Amino acid sequence: MYHRNPIAVLPGRSAGLALRGFVVAIVISVYLVLHAASVHSADDAALVDVGLVTFDPGIPADEATHSKLGIFPEIRKAEAKYMPVMLREILVDSGDWGVVRVLPEPLDSSELLVTGTILHSDGQRLELRIVAKDATGTQWLDKVYTGTTTPSDYPVKVPGDPYMDVYQNIAADLLAVRRQMSAKQLTDLRQIALMRYASALAPEVFGSYLESSPDGIYTLVRLPAADDPMLARVERIRNQEYLFIDTVDEQYARLAEEMAPTYNLWRQFGAEQADYREEYEAKVGSRGSQGRRGSFIALEQTYNAYKWSKIHEQDLDELALGFNNEVAPTVMEVSGTVFKLSGGLDTQYTEWRAILQRIFALETGLPPEH
Repeated sequence: MYHRNPIAVLPGRSAGLALRGFVVAIVISVYLVLHAASVHSADDAALVDVGLVTFDPGIPADEATHSKLGIFPEIRKAEAKYMPVMLREILVDSGDWGVVRVLPEPLDSSELLVTGTILHSDGQRLELRIVAKDATGTQWLDKVYTGTTTPSDYPVKVPGDPYMDVYQNIAADLLAVRRQMSAKQLTDLRQIALMRYASALAPEVFGSYLESSPDGIYTLVRLPAADDPMLARVERIRNQEYLFIDTVDEQYARLAEEMAPTYNLWRQFGAEQADYREEYEAKVGSRGSQGRRGSFIALEQTYNAYKWSKIHEQDLDELALGFNNEVAPTVMEVSGTVFKLSGGLDTQYTEWRAILQRIFALETGLPPEH
């Protein structure tokens, strides 16, 4: 877990973790320091916190097209959670960013929110559309990134990924935008992010602190006093939300680590099969219409490869199902009350946000937002 905020986290015990079907129960006690999220030292004044939303898997609604496009839905859904973890590792390792989290759903008040759509993914080629917007509504990126592999990229060295250059290019482009921003712009960005969160939580109190233009650009009108008790409550609630996100982020990282060996082997085999098909089709095409369509040995190799592919695909499908079957409960404790969250991680996140809103409403006497 990567923290810039002074939050002490006491992780609970995993109730069990298996390759197929993960059951995790995490008990966390929370000790929060008021204003922790807004404290930035001189050394990290240029750092921006990043939220990486799990990618859109890009699965067509028409199931009849999946086979032709080479899409295995369960595997693609798992990739959509695996790839943001890879990008997060690049951003964290660079040391150029603040806290980098993988989010189960968009959090518009993130200092920088990055979303992605998988346009194509196999062992030969990866194509991602990446969109990045900051809390002011300013768009940093809207770009398609493509990476291709060569036989030398396999077998994949762990830790690593055959498309690491794609993630590095995304990180480089994000950093290039951030470096063009002034110290004041970065300070305003953090303040706007906090005010957007506050206004979403209590619009009748903080709604007037921001203005938004017709094209969705936010600007600061004013700031509450540093010792404003209502702002302190907002920051505490936001820290508790971040704590849950960090818990989710750790689960994504652990599941991605479990998935990597089999997934990389599957991608390697896919690349080899694609190379073989291309070579075979080229040879057949060069023989002319009177030539043989292929020897018995070639046909046998094709059949055996296909058979192995289907067996391995089934294994990876089972693993992907385990990765996507996020029904493990998460137990969170706040203000002396224990809450058990169930369902998928996105459902748990929605439920936790609703709980925090109710707690905020009870503490402030304000009506909860729906």
